[in-house]
Formats: sequence, structure tokens, C-alpha cells
Amino acid sequence: MSINFHKILVIGDVAVGKTSLVNRVVYNSFSEKYKATIGCEFGIKMMKIDGEDVRIQLWDLAGQDRLGGISRLYCRDAHGAIVVSDITRQDTIDKALVWKSIVDDQTKTQSGGSIPMILCVNKYDLADEGLKLSNEELQKFAIEKNFAAAFFTSAKTGQNSETAIETLIREVLKISTVKNNKIEESISTGATKIMKAKYAKKKSCC
Repeated sequence: MSINFHKILVIGDVAVGKTSLVNRVVYNSFSEKYKATIGCEFGIKMMKIDGEDVRIQLWDLAGQDRLGGISRLYCRDAHGAIVVSDITRQDTIDKALVWKSIVDDQTKTQSGGSIPMILCVNKYDLADEGLKLSNEELQKFAIEKNFAAAFFTSAKTGQNSETAIETLIREVLKISTVKNNKIEESISTGATKIMKAKYAKKKSCC
């Protein structure tokens, strides 16, 4: 049986909850402890979308990477991206456009267009102490800035985490014309190289 394989970037500023969102989607878990991502971490999620088996590799990129630009190695062969912001921090919503622009510049679809991206305004469980942003305003912002969709999410409660990723994958499937083992091999090789480099760097620091 053939399985669609898709690489999804998870990007956004520091401490917006990217890793927590990935952990909620992949493991259905949440931790209050904060640990900054260094470089890139990975998570695998199997899903069934409209009757199709889909294997998703989520690339959780460190928020600091925006300062030097996202490495082309991270973006290579990406099929879609989740841009994460924090409802308690207006600057992270403004900077979502910067993150989107970087990915737009770094990677394209097979036809040369931009890969599908969604915006997740995370930490919605803290909405009472956050920005006064209505869903109508969020959707208008997403349309104007060419996001495929936008959601208020909470990694803590799980709100909209599954819905967001399912929506993105449906957008990816609209433009994906191949069930490509070669791309999966390329992505897996890239991930292995990154993990080896991280391990070597960590070992040299000991």
C-alpha cells in the first residue's frame, strides 16, 4: 500500500509553543517545562486524510534561526509549514509574516509556487490575558497575508491542534501529484545529517 509522505516545517519566534504543539499533535502530551529547541527537532505523525494514509514528518525549527535565516537544508523538500505565534505577544503575530517570507524565499512547490502555510495563534488557553483578537479578524488577516488558514490553538488543552494539521495536509494534497519515495529518502537523509551534526557538536563540547 502506498503512503503519502510529507515534510512540514514548524516555525515561529522563541517560546511561542512550537515544540509543545508538535508534542500535542504527535504524542497527545503536554509539559509545562520549557526547553529551548537547538537547531531542529523531529516528530512523526501517521494520519488518515479523506481515506488516504499520510505520514507526516514535523520539523520543529529553533526560534533563534530567524536571526540568521533558516538554513536551506531545513527547508529543502518541505511540502508545507505551520507558522506559530503566541496570543499573549503581539510581536510574534507581526513576525509571523517575516517567518512566512523567509520560507517563501527558501522553498517552492514543484510548479514554482509557495508551499501551503497555516498560522496558529497558540496559547489560546491564556486568551483572557492575551490580545483581543476575534476569529473574524484572524481569518481576515490570514486571507490578506496569503495563509491557507488560521487557527487559535492551545498545545496545553489540544484545542484545534489536530484540525490545524489536517487542514494543512489537505492543502498540501491538493498540489501534491506524486507519492514520492525519493523525496522521503532525501528528507530522511537530510534529517540524519542534521542529527549527526548536532550529536558531534554536543560531543565536542564535553
